[in-house]
Amino acid sequence: MKLEWNRDEMTPLQRASAISKGMAYDRLQAKPSIGEQPARVLGISIEDYLGDPRLMALAQTKGFMLYGQDGVGVGPDQFALPEAMGARLVYFRNDIPQMGEPIIKNHGDLDMLEPPDPARDGRLPVFIEALEIIRDRIGHIVGVGSGIGGPFTAAAFLRGTGQLLRDMRKSPELVHGLLEITTTGVIAYMEECWRRGFGCGIGEPLASGTVISERDFVEFVKPCLFRIGEWSRKNYGKGYSLHICGDTRRIWNHMADAGASSISLDNMVDLADAREAIGSRVSLGGNVPPVDIMLRGGREDIYQAVKDCISKAGDNPKGYVVGTGCRVPLGTSKENVIHFMDAVRLHGSFKKE
Repeated sequence: MKLEWNRDEMTPLQRASAISKGMAYDRLQAKPSIGEQPARVLGISIEDYLGDPRLMALAQTKGFMLYGQDGVGVGPDQFALPEAMGARLVYFRNDIPQMGEPIIKNHGDLDMLEPPDPARDGRLPVFIEALEIIRDRIGHIVGVGSGIGGPFTAAAFLRGTGQLLRDMRKSPELVHGLLEITTTGVIAYMEECWRRGFGCGIGEPLASGTVISERDFVEFVKPCLFRIGEWSRKNYGKGYSLHICGDTRRIWNHMADAGASSISLDNMVDLADAREAIGSRVSLGGNVPPVDIMLRGGREDIYQAVKDCISKAGDNPKGYVVGTGCRVPLGTSKENVIHFMDAVRLHGSFKKE
């Protein structure tokens, strides 16, 4: 398959290796969160894409050949883990699926809930197979990895978000019991990735400071993430990548305490503030606005946003990856993703000795 980009001096794997060894490299790493966007670009329906590992691999491989970003992969994200545990998803032909009716109605339902087997349950095997195909095709050029929704987000979909938030006050023991199961499920998927040689990050959109308080994060979410961090250090030899949507300023240090070695930030927060607060502890990523800039903006808007992000965090002590504040909308044009990458090639092109 022919590379459509040829403007980088190094491949993503060469760049990552140089950065890890403290050697010179051509530019900052760039990882826009494109999700299923390559399927739209290729004219593949989202429903078909999500059910066929070959289509997933085709879309993501073609996306990489077009963009040249510093990481490629697919993963269960926030929906597929609850689905593999028995939750029902509502699918749409050309849009992201949504959760159906919650399946945990009372304490007794927890007794019937089990962590999924990533090799057997739901669509988890589809993602694993797609990762293998992608690696076979382009794994010699770029790192291939996965991502999965975190324990709290999975619990919210199994119980219902509103009900889970009420349970945190009235039935905290139910919440802790549910989180124990979902955390085991997350680790099971990560372990399958690790066993096959893939990395796996965590996304916890519903653990946002715009949804729960710092106190609730510390009581309910942080112990789960800490457990994942312990597992990650034992097996991967390092922490994990963590993204939490929305305003996370109050929990930045808690996120680092919980074992994250890389934290991706929503565009609601300021990268300069994050660099000051936790830049000596973790690598940072983000946070070009996915809607206002990537979807609705033009070339100059994207170039300016990328430049602003690099000016705030490009010299972060623990490293910085230029990214988007969250996943780009499906309707984001391929031209705008190309503009993003070219902006990094321009403004993030410096040699680090």
